[in-house]
Amino acid sequence: MSQVTKLIRPRSEPRRSPPPPLSNESENYAGRFASSTRREVRRLMRSSPRLADLAVVFPGAMYALASKQGTPEQRHTALSLIEEGAPLKVVARTLELPLWLRRLPPEAFQKTIPPVPVGENFTRRIATRLPASPTHSALWLESVAFGALACNDDFALWLADQPIFSESGRPDRMFGILAAYAWHSRAQQTRAHGLIVVPWRPEIAFDTALCAAKSWLSRLRLTLQLGPGVLTDPWLSGGQVRGYTFVPLLDRTEILAEARAMQNCADQYAERLADDRCRLFSIRREREHVATLEIGPHAREAGMLAITQLKGRHNMAAPLDVWQAAYAWLAAQSGLRRLPPRLAPERKLDAEAWDKLMASYRKATSGAPWLPDVPTQGIFDGLNAEMADLARRGGVSSWLFT
Repeated sequence: MSQVTKLIRPRSEPRRSPPPPLSNESENYAGRFASSTRREVRRLMRSSPRLADLAVVFPGAMYALASKQGTPEQRHTALSLIEEGAPLKVVARTLELPLWLRRLPPEAFQKTIPPVPVGENFTRRIATRLPASPTHSALWLESVAFGALACNDDFALWLADQPIFSESGRPDRMFGILAAYAWHSRAQQTRAHGLIVVPWRPEIAFDTALCAAKSWLSRLRLTLQLGPGVLTDPWLSGGQVRGYTFVPLLDRTEILAEARAMQNCADQYAERLADDRCRLFSIRREREHVATLEIGPHAREAGMLAITQLKGRHNMAAPLDVWQAAYAWLAAQSGLRRLPPRLAPERKLDAEAWDKLMASYRKATSGAPWLPDVPTQGIFDGLNAEMADLARRGGVSSWLFT
């Protein structure tokens, strides 16, 4: 017998028949998994009726197997348990997956499944907060995991309940400041907590929380950028007119005190003040704060200063006699002509103060890498832009995001 004949002689052992093809319904279902795992999902579904059932009743477990998540030993044990008909909770425990993930559709699993809370209370409450649509589920799951990591289980549950997942995004960018604000709301011993006006709580409305977080971010910027001696030119002189005293507000301590006394938004002016776009004055009568005055470029006369805002407590309209005193004070000023700077001055943010403000939060959250290491004007502008986009997603309308 020739060597060629030996090579082509059929083997004596029987050939294995190929696994049966998937039905059209199963094929379409497998197509809902992440593209990187579909081939393996189809192979597993064809290999065993129990695995085909697993893909439907617990897509997260199927994704973990198909994406090779966990150790080979864990996956091998899980496959054996599935074939033996073991309960889902045993399979989930073997793959280190919380059982509540079985409620999520295949579309939820696009990346390595992140660590998520597994407590009984969380499991019971998350069941009523599942994503509205399969197409929203991937960002929803990432956001829940980030909320727990960046704050706590209560914050993760609160995020899960918000209708803001219809567009793609990165949770660390979308919710980084919001999570830090929520964490500091309960950390009463920290200095950053003292900059919060409206603390986060599990029952808070999304628009209220977002506005409060934005206000807190602006107060952080004020604290970091307008320390004593940073602003030295008030543009106009203070003084007394008609029984009212005009006091320039040039640093964080004065501005925060004014905002607290008047219950207004003076503490949101850090960027405008640092860029020399305006100056603020407190109007007082016998040490009582009665109004806050903003001076800025005249709307129609280039190079001239004017009163751009004058508000009483709670941003209400100031009384007529305060307006009359303000215009009398303005008329006596000799520095009303002022050309705006061609370039905004560079007033750096205090990196050491930033480290101290965020130290406790970083310690509690493995370094909080979603927060900037070094604060700069550009980084804070980016944080503001992310929050404005989040406001757009959530349909939040406020002057804070304009």
